[in-house]
Amino acid sequence: MDIAVLILVLKVGLLILILLWISISFIMIYRRRRSRKLRLIENTFAEVVSNYLYPDKENPVSLVEIQRLMRKIGIRESRMMNVQYLITLMIRTQRSILGKNHHKLKKLYSQIPPYRASISKVRTYGWYNKACGIREIYEMNQTQYLQEIIPLRNHKNLYVRREAQIALVVFLGWESLRFIPYLRQKVTLWQQIKIVEKLYDLYKEPQVEALRKIYGSDRTFAKQLIMRIIRKYGLESEIDYILSHLDHSNYEVREAAIYCLNSFKVTTKIEEIKNFFHRIPVVSQQRQLIDYIFENSEIDLNFYMDLLRTSNDEIKLKAAEILWNSGYKEKVQEFYLQQYSNTGVYAE
Repeated sequence: MDIAVLILVLKVGLLILILLWISISFIMIYRRRRSRKLRLIENTFAEVVSNYLYPDKENPVSLVEIQRLMRKIGIRESRMMNVQYLITLMIRTQRSILGKNHHKLKKLYSQIPPYRASISKVRTYGWYNKACGIREIYEMNQTQYLQEIIPLRNHKNLYVRREAQIALVVFLGWESLRFIPYLRQKVTLWQQIKIVEKLYDLYKEPQVEALRKIYGSDRTFAKQLIMRIIRKYGLESEIDYILSHLDHSNYEVREAAIYCLNSFKVTTKIEEIKNFFHRIPVVSQQRQLIDYIFENSEIDLNFYMDLLRTSNDEIKLKAAEILWNSGYKEKVQEFYLQQYSNTGVYAE
């Protein structure tokens, strides 16, 4: 009985070993064929892009021929893995090509089949697939899905609404700003930077009228975004909007205003900025504004002497440092001697 059990165990073990070797062989064969297929797709796509961007004048390639070639190498709706790999190649290629060829690629991408692959992701429930699908859509300039992306700008998931907002900027440019006041979720600093950079990359010419339409928004993130756009495009005509937020009640809005103001040399507004200085409740932000005033105007002795008389020691030291380094050592010495004499330190 023991021998029969042992023989059975050996047979089962041998069967498992055979199945394992068959599985390994199958996987190796599949991977080899898959790698060969991916190389074919990559090489064919590279050749298509090259011939499209730098066509032979005597024998130019047509978009119909490109579509047929894509189907021939397996870019079909029934083979989604091939389609997804092509999408990855398309996005990677577009990021590495700039100038006129970048815009030519947009036209080419509008004629290559894998549209439904990206929109299918957007229509799924999972947030990760939604975000990836939106990103693929705007990277490949699939404007026909704009209406499906617009509602996602207020999606509960941060990454989905982030990609949707970037998509609106890509497709609509300056007109996308009209959605800013209607955003229900906060636009983070990182997202503000992405929106500004994407807007500047794609739409170099500023449209001030479109920007002014959202000046009335009371959302703090909208105010910060507007000021960052003004800074990025160097819109000196809109500097008053930045100045009006130097004394805003929100710390982050004031911080954005001071940061953006530092990109401009507004010598004609110095007196106005000095008035805002006294209405700023945070010392660190007052110090930043003192630096700006010092770097962009002549020394105003009365202003800095008034700062020496304030109750905050940091502001006093900053004012004393500026006066001392600007040739007013005697004024600083005289002020502090008066302070010490009042305390009786030098009394005989």
